[in-house]
Amino acid sequence: MLVGLTVLTLIGCGRQVARDPQTDRGAETLAVGPDREALARSVPPDYVVGILDGSGGISAWVQNKRLHAVGVVKLYRPDDSFYLTQHDFEVYPWSNAIRISANEPRGKLVWEMVAGQFEILEGSPAMDVSPLYGAYAGYADAFLQIVTAPVRLLDSGNQLYRQPAPFRMGGPWYERIEVKFAPGTVAVEGAGGGDRRMSQPYWTDGVFYLNRTSALVDLIWLGNAATQEYLAVRGYDYSDAKTAGVRVPSKVEIFRAGSDGTIRDRLAQIDIKGR
Repeated sequence: MLVGLTVLTLIGCGRQVARDPQTDRGAETLAVGPDREALARSVPPDYVVGILDGSGGISAWVQNKRLHAVGVVKLYRPDDSFYLTQHDFEVYPWSNAIRISANEPRGKLVWEMVAGQFEILEGSPAMDVSPLYGAYAGYADAFLQIVTAPVRLLDSGNQLYRQPAPFRMGGPWYERIEVKFAPGTVAVEGAGGGDRRMSQPYWTDGVFYLNRTSALVDLIWLGNAATQEYLAVRGYDYSDAKTAGVRVPSKVEIFRAGSDGTIRDRLAQIDIKGR
């Protein structure tokens, strides 16, 4: 059984949640919509509005509190051989959260990322024989970023720097949107004393690559200079999710990357079976 979370509210468009180990709750506490008042007050740049429109529109995203997908996953070893498995993804766009479940030979493993915070909910990584061992957090957050890229560009406090000069990459023309990820100030609902808790982002920097033909962010570089962790994640074959018409990738590839943005060896390939 999945372990639930208490709800916290980010001062911004999204709503952040964090675990209270004293209470057992359901995953439905993650399935919240945006802070509508903050969303109404916000004035995103025109290019962010264009990205939202290209992926289904803000109205469609607001309706999507939860996206579910089952993926056939190839996890790659350094010699480029791979381990084949299946992951169950639960994505909560407005909570900046994701849960992943994997039924592996030695037992079930469930983990989550919530507003940059990683936690194992079920099972033990020591029993995991897959090449993903030790890379759960980055893998999960990279998948979350590419699937919910339009919403992540609305997150409060993030600093966006658009470089409008287009450039070609593998055929299509792209624009770079550099992102400085900000910590969130969260208020614990039900705490009674107006308590605040800081939620540090998992990544410090990102580059969102906007495909000018599709108006989609289909490639993201993510980095954390302090931990020296860098990944690149790419989305392919975008289609409308059955829930409310948002466009999300049907295939995702995650690569290890360099601090300069270069793409290195492949970490994972995820082919979505359904939503």
